[in-house]
Amino acid sequence: MTSKKIIKQIAKREGVTEQQVEKDMKKAIRLAMASPNPDAQKFWKQIAPDGEEPSIDTFLKAISITVVKQTQKQKR
Repeated sequence: MTSKKIIKQIAKREGVTEQQVEKDMKKAIRLAMASPNPDAQKFWKQIAPDGEEPSIDTFLKAISITVVKQTQKQKR
């Protein structure tokens, strides 16, 4: 599923515009990147090694990969 489809689904479910979803996601990314938590910082270094805010698409792909890996570990 593409990022645009995910954003569209969220917007529909929440009763807001796609632009609002994108705005909220970007804000959440910025706030999460500022976390002092070492585990969070490790995660963000993998996604954005240059320290620049990643695109929503990059973020969603990274989250998807992380979820799949964690799910596979739990099944073992």
